[in-house]
Amino acid sequence: MKIFADYHMHPQGHKLQPYTFKLLDPWAESCLQKGVVDFCFTDHDRYREGIDFKIFDQWKQKFPTLNVRLGIERDNDPVSGHSGLIWVKENWEKLDFVLGSVHFIGDWPFDRNGFEEGFLKRPIEDIYRDYVKNLLQLIDEGFIDAVAHLDLIKIFNYRPKGKIIDYFEPILEKIKEKDLCLEINTAGWRKPVKEQYPAEEILFKAVEMKIPISIGSDAHSWLEVGKGFSELLPLLHKLGIREFAVFRSHSRQMVVVG
Repeated sequence: MKIFADYHMHPQGHKLQPYTFKLLDPWAESCLQKGVVDFCFTDHDRYREGIDFKIFDQWKQKFPTLNVRLGIERDNDPVSGHSGLIWVKENWEKLDFVLGSVHFIGDWPFDRNGFEEGFLKRPIEDIYRDYVKNLLQLIDEGFIDAVAHLDLIKIFNYRPKGKIIDYFEPILEKIKEKDLCLEINTAGWRKPVKEQYPAEEILFKAVEMKIPISIGSDAHSWLEVGKGFSELLPLLHKLGIREFAVFRSHSRQMVVVG
């Protein structure tokens, strides 16, 4: 068995880097080497100015054996989130896939190194409830195809009391209502929490609800393409997940794990 698609990749990383062949080539070459034959670039919407549709269309012709898609990850950044949503609306027809995510509670970038003290300022249960509220709001805004790293709020391993599903079931219900995908994101294994996003308990519920799954490495370097995919296979087997989603022009296709 093999996972051959990666639908969460950031060629610009964490800074504005306009698309060029030089920037994008290593990503395709890494995918070829690792057998990832279907992938989608999903840069953060704060770096949308770096996305050049014309350059991308020219570049992908170099790799005819790959299914190369172009998307974006839009979030609730208090500075760029609103304008990012406008940009996604304006360019919806040019994009194949849009991830929706929450990286902020108010102006607190809770998942960034150096900002962990925010978890100590009030009850963790309140923080989780605020996170869920923000994510529900983002989903209701629309213009997304999948929800990324659903329980990202656990990144530094701060956990609320009680069952985690009690916090996230309303989001699963909203995902089901909107006919969206839920992403399994392997980047959590590279973070302090040392666990995929989302947690098993959430994934079992998503499977029970027949919510379609997409898979992403959340690579911010071409070296991270497909990272964690082989480790993910036993979990997919445990969950009974035998297929996952790929996209073209926002049209979802379910493909069998290779």
